[in-house]
Amino acid sequence: MKFVALVSGGKDSCYNVLHCIKNGHELVALANLHPEDTNEQELDSFMFQTVGHDVVSYYDQCTGLPLFRHSIKLQGSKNVNLNYVKTENDEIEDLLELLLEVKDAIPDLEAVSVGAILSSYQRTRVEDVCSRIGLTVLSYLWQRDQLELMTEMCLASKTKDDTTANMDARLIKLAAIGLDETHLFKSLPEAFPTLKKLNSMYDVHICGEGGEFETMVLDAPFFHKGLLEIKSKKINSSDRSCGVYNGRLEVSFKERPLTKEDSETLINSLITPPYLPDMWQELIEAVTIEVTNTTSCPKKDSVNIVEPVKLNVKASTNILNGLLYISNLFPQNIEEDIERQVENVFNQLDSILGEKTYSRAQVLNSSLYLFNMSDFSKVNKIYNNYFDIQKFGPLPPSRACVGSKELPEGCLLQLSVIVDASCDITTLPNGIKVNNNKDGLHVQGRSYWAPCNIGPYSQAIWKSTDRNKVSYISGQIALDPASMEMNFHDPLHQSVLSLKHFDTLKNTIDAKRSLSMTCFISEKSIVPVITSTWSLYCSDMAYESELWMSKEDDPKGCLIIAEVSELPRNALCEWGGISCNTATIEDDIDDIDDIETGTEYLSLKNEILSVATSHTKVITNEHRRTFVTIFLDSDDEVITLLSSGGMKCQASLYCHPSSISRIASSLLKLNGVNLNFVTAVYNYKGKEHKFGIHLIM
Repeated sequence: MKFVALVSGGKDSCYNVLHCIKNGHELVALANLHPEDTNEQELDSFMFQTVGHDVVSYYDQCTGLPLFRHSIKLQGSKNVNLNYVKTENDEIEDLLELLLEVKDAIPDLEAVSVGAILSSYQRTRVEDVCSRIGLTVLSYLWQRDQLELMTEMCLASKTKDDTTANMDARLIKLAAIGLDETHLFKSLPEAFPTLKKLNSMYDVHICGEGGEFETMVLDAPFFHKGLLEIKSKKINSSDRSCGVYNGRLEVSFKERPLTKEDSETLINSLITPPYLPDMWQELIEAVTIEVTNTTSCPKKDSVNIVEPVKLNVKASTNILNGLLYISNLFPQNIEEDIERQVENVFNQLDSILGEKTYSRAQVLNSSLYLFNMSDFSKVNKIYNNYFDIQKFGPLPPSRACVGSKELPEGCLLQLSVIVDASCDITTLPNGIKVNNNKDGLHVQGRSYWAPCNIGPYSQAIWKSTDRNKVSYISGQIALDPASMEMNFHDPLHQSVLSLKHFDTLKNTIDAKRSLSMTCFISEKSIVPVITSTWSLYCSDMAYESELWMSKEDDPKGCLIIAEVSELPRNALCEWGGISCNTATIEDDIDDIDDIETGTEYLSLKNEILSVATSHTKVITNEHRRTFVTIFLDSDDEVITLLSSGGMKCQASLYCHPSSISRIASSLLKLNGVNLNFVTAVYNYKGKEHKFGIHLIM
């Protein structure tokens, strides 16, 4: 893709450009925001580095590329919420104007490079602007380990007397304990030993992510026309009493032609993170050994002819623990095309939300089944408009999306959602409705971290008021995060890589304990790979490798393996589920025994838990929730379980539609049952069952 680089002159923005080029993207322009008063150096912007902006003015000469610049005002950070929405007179709207100017001059512009490492504040703002004007964000430094990243930056930097075009970044502002004016103007390799020492002593961020220092790049492998030489250095010690030291460089341009071949050699030598780090490579090896010693499941028949099921399914609504579950939204106009059926389903959803005076901004999670995965792009277009982040806030629901030929006759889709029933909606002056009780992770930029969303959904969503941080994590497939391509096609790598993506999300949001998991598969033959991957991941790898000893154990039995017709991008598997930060908030519990009232309910609850493969209590004074996974093979047991009047619960039932033919009339009368029609269901050991149920009580 052709991209413009947002450059402050700092190491991060320039180093990210190198990785963009290494990943096959073409740098066509540079863009910079600078103080309206050019005599100013520091605006204390929450977003942009402005120190050294005068040096950036030389970058067009250095690169031979157009440099677009736009001014920002003092105190331009009007909206300082983590998740940004369009705000009048905010400096982010200046960024929008800058990128619109670039796009107007370069109509085939496709992407923007941004050097964010840990700052979600910075990332979400660039992504908001880019989503409004149809540009992709490239942020290859995002969530990188700072020690690893700085090590790589130093390896890609000039050393003393180095005449190559390696990166030359100098410290020009210092604001950290242990750093003073003697460290100003040092190169990264020169400052690195001090930064490592200060990190171990005072937890100083090695890459300066806490504002400890800022840098200015004087040379880089994309400076094809020349470099910058230092003519003079000036130290401003006026803020010395505050521990802040500023340096100002006077530079001149020095011509130094750099051949394309020499530039490519330097960029190709950059270190990039592996698809699977050492601990995940060890998991691959362990799964290989286990699967080799396991009898494989027979492959699914290439043609699976089943008579379409005719069911008169009505939408189910159920309120539990402050959440509204709206399940089984099937189109009522089954004779029409996919677009009309999608609109019909969303009209039903709007009607239910409207009856309860709820907003689309309150939807936390969705489950979407498509009869034809080829309809994915058509459905996504309408879905995206429905959950438009410019109307309903910056965090669309998390989502699982799969293809199932087992949907009722004529139905091309099915939608179920979970809605926050306890929040207040704020309508901003510009009309955007924001759910202040919703928090989440909505990463739209490409990186080495994890796949960006390939549709209108967040990677993870949770209620900010939930002390347990019960989080709904979107389904993950085995995409290469850097390219968003499916580079592995074998079951082993797809199983491990997609589960790694899920684990990355759990760790990023600090909700590491799995409560319920669903692994959708498109081929029965990969069941042994899935079961081995999961068992080893949950706890067994801790006995195999020191690298896994720090991972918290997950309950193996909380997994349902559901075979479906097709997955996005023709993936073989998709991992998704619910996790939490802490199951029990002990300082918030009056009675740790979690005593319930009603002998009938207690008897039934104990009976359920006695046959469940997994159950986890998630407890605070406000809510006492039990997440249960259970497998049944008896129609009568399913009806008994789900129809008990003494038990308040929400169930996600996975089965083939033919499995409920005898009990359909009874089952379809129940609220609190989300039907998931799939080809087959397996437990975490790979045993096939008639019914798999995720239950929340």
